[in-house]
Amino acid sequence: MFRLALLAAVALAVAALNLAGGRGAAPTPELAAVVLWQATLPRLAVALAAGAALGLSGAILQRVLRNPLAEPATLGIAPGAQLALGLAALHAPEVPPPLAAFGGGALAVALLLALTWRRGLEPVAVALAGMMLGLTLSAASAALVLANGEYLFSLLIWGGGSLVQQGWGATRAVALALGLGGLGAALLLRPLAAFGIGDAGARGLGLAVGATRLAALGVAVALAAASIAEVGVIAFVGLAAPALATLAGARTARARLLAAPLVGALLLSLADGLILAAAGEAGERIPAGVATALLGGPLLLWLLPRLRLFEWPQLAAAPLPPARAARPNLRLA
Repeated sequence: MFRLALLAAVALAVAALNLAGGRGAAPTPELAAVVLWQATLPRLAVALAAGAALGLSGAILQRVLRNPLAEPATLGIAPGAQLALGLAALHAPEVPPPLAAFGGGALAVALLLALTWRRGLEPVAVALAGMMLGLTLSAASAALVLANGEYLFSLLIWGGGSLVQQGWGATRAVALALGLGGLGAALLLRPLAAFGIGDAGARGLGLAVGATRLAALGVAVALAAASIAEVGVIAFVGLAAPALATLAGARTARARLLAAPLVGALLLSLADGLILAAAGEAGERIPAGVATALLGGPLLLWLLPRLRLFEWPQLAAAPLPPARAARPNLRLA
């Protein structure tokens, strides 16, 4: 709890510094009030809401997949949502962005499950498949933007994550999704706790493992899609928030689902606040995803040796015999 309190204190101090600096930069008190209420405060609020949504999404994904590397970016959810938003902007502009983002993220998760289901959702297999899927979807999204630059070039910039606000609309949308997602997580709390003893043990307790896993994945995808639709792709928060929550003392499923959104909100707001405090007006042009990577990447590298993620195979162990396809010639063709 001391680490959480320290993180909150630092984030609060940086936010107060930026609020004071923003008021002093405006030439008149009236303009300062407009900037404060229509830009500065909404930016801080949407950072808190989006960070909490991504933190909760990452906590649910890591719990239901039993994979400490699971988060919307590593599983291909974020690239899938971004690609779907680009396709919708070109061919179906009447589709609401949150719905398009949810559809793209859900399809990415479905493809990931199809690729790794036969391996029992093994953590390493899921991580590798998610990375390959994310790279493929990101490449497709970049190709779509380059082929339609006059319509979608802003999507490429927005894809890095943008917390710049001109009102409270994005905050309300993400906060609503966070409230509904939090309710869904609360309803799934006991089933999610049962995943800690493995699928076989959960089935022995009478849990419908497949249906519960799909319901939890739906909640996680909806949370990530709501954030992506409003502020773009912000990686790392969903990965780091549950890890930092665990390091702060959250051991049970209930404690992690409560602590991860708080850590995610503080982490995103702190990263954005530090960029603004260090770079001033130029900081507004730095994508939020870059800010979180600059702050969180070195932090997670420092934490990795201190976290027991999963057991790697022993180098001295005998290698498994290579698998042979039943019809190799057909596979090759």
